[in-house]
Amino acid sequence: MKHLLRLVPVLGALMLSGIARGDGLRTSLRLLAFHPGLSAPEVFLHDPSAAEETAAVKAEIKSYLNHEAFPLVLTGRKLVITTSPDRASITRDADRFGEATLPDGARSAILLFLPAAPDVKSKAQILPIEDSKKAFPAGSFRVSNLSPRPVRIMLEKENFDFKPGQTLLIEDPPVRENQHSGMKAFAFTDNEWRRIGSGLWPHPGTSRTLQILFHNPASGQVQMRAFDDVPPRDPELEPAAIP
Repeated sequence: MKHLLRLVPVLGALMLSGIARGDGLRTSLRLLAFHPGLSAPEVFLHDPSAAEETAAVKAEIKSYLNHEAFPLVLTGRKLVITTSPDRASITRDADRFGEATLPDGARSAILLFLPAAPDVKSKAQILPIEDSKKAFPAGSFRVSNLSPRPVRIMLEKENFDFKPGQTLLIEDPPVRENQHSGMKAFAFTDNEWRRIGSGLWPHPGTSRTLQILFHNPASGQVQMRAFDDVPPRDPELEPAAIP
């Protein structure tokens, strides 16, 4: 099979830029917890740029991905997620779950809730992932290196290198006859490539897979976590519930 490695622009490890204000962006969001401790059955999405009387949108942070999304209209690109529908919760540290700035013009996005840094008052830091067919097509791996070390992933005999903070899209990855890729992963540590994992990656088929590389402070090692996703939908059709 043919395969393509495509760069997904990222600023730093946790935020995307290119912010532009508009009169109202119709979008739909799916909220994903990096680990079960960051999932929540009830949070509220606030648009801090909207009028004071604008109601928050109730949502759920899940530990898996499906097609269930939360539609809303944004005046700007910034979102504040809190544990209360009260607009004043935007400024209350005890209520703030996290905040995010969506990619410019994103009609559909995944918000990945990551553990917050020690100096961050919110419970989570959020990585926004554009969720359109073009940005995250079917049959692809979206790999984000959120660790401080360079990482190399070998699929079959082909190397894919990731700088710290870099996100790449591997489209239609190389596979064996059984539609699996033999995978080996390495982190550059102490001036050498050290193996951090190996196994078989099934081809996503019509679906997609998020692969997150991260530093585990408990072990001091770079590790990998995968989230299987569903086939992408047309983002123009996703916010249908918005009047």
